[in-house]
Amino acid sequence: MRINLICPTCAKAAGGVGTWFIDTIRADGLYTGKCPNGHDLLIGTQTLSHEMLFEIALNAIIDGYNREAVSSFTASMERYFEFAIRVFASKSGVNANLFTEAWRIVSNQSERQLGAYVFLYLTEFGMPPKLLGEKMTKLRNGVVHKGSLPERNDAIEFGNAVHEVIQEGVRQLRSTLVDQVNKAIGENVSRIAEKMGTTYPRSFQVTSTALNIIDDMSTGYKPFAQILRERGIPM
Repeated sequence: MRINLICPTCAKAAGGVGTWFIDTIRADGLYTGKCPNGHDLLIGTQTLSHEMLFEIALNAIIDGYNREAVSSFTASMERYFEFAIRVFASKSGVNANLFTEAWRIVSNQSERQLGAYVFLYLTEFGMPPKLLGEKMTKLRNGVVHKGSLPERNDAIEFGNAVHEVIQEGVRQLRSTLVDQVNKAIGENVSRIAEKMGTTYPRSFQVTSTALNIIDDMSTGYKPFAQILRERGIPM
């Protein structure tokens, strides 16, 4: 997958419309180099991990890599669980550094992460969260653990199921814990900024992704069918 970024120097010179350039996606959200006009760049993307992974999965479908799409949708859902757990921990006053230390204990154990999400969600909202059904769980396990090769329709159906899990959860978090949601977003930006050091010029940008909690706060959530149409993916 490749993403578009804006050179802030070009944008300022053009009165707000900058030169777009393309770089290869990075896990840490940091991009350095030069724009097509030769300006030095250090850009951090505010996009959350689960949002970027969901976008990677959509691109995998477009490119015909259905197995990779299912795997990336799965990773997106798991990183959403982590984000939600951070929100719940913030509600309880847990220090961000202490959370990071505790997360290391379960960082390689997805079932423990799922269990933490389920019971924290239940404790906060008095009901269990929406999760994958039996059919989609079987599909995921076959792809991730057994090397199964899903069809394109399977990948789309699985993506729709993951979209429902994430967006329904985010809606619930925002309904009562919006301050903690915003805090978790801010902490994500702070972690990226720390990696940037003191190098200047630097800037932060929000990349255009199908799941974008910042956009969704003002424009609402897009149905999965609309996301597919916008990316030219036939149902």
